[in-house]
Amino acid sequence: MILTMEEYDLLQCIDRGMEPFGSNIKQSIYWKMSILHNYSKEEVIENPILLVNVIRETLGDSSIALEKSIVKEIRLSFDLTRDDSKDLVETIENAKRQIITVIATAN
Repeated sequence: MILTMEEYDLLQCIDRGMEPFGSNIKQSIYWKMSILHNYSKEEVIENPILLVNVIRETLGDSSIALEKSIVKEIRLSFDLTRDDSKDLVETIENAKRQIITVIATAN
């Protein structure tokens, strides 16, 4: 999968949001996405519902803090409002819409 710079930025936001929880958590989530669901790290943004499900399977009740941390990083980088980013799935979807708009205007 070839990513645009904007898609790469979105993936970096997800990584930064996971960093406060340690590398083991991040690796565990990406491992589950890859091994159990056949999604590479780069494809995470294509299925935000699966990402949220894997986060919740991995962390249980603690998943809320991780989801909020990722949402915060995406909000900052993509200048989204709270209305545009009520939860992680909506936040990723709205960031992707922004990316599509940027790509369309560039062409």
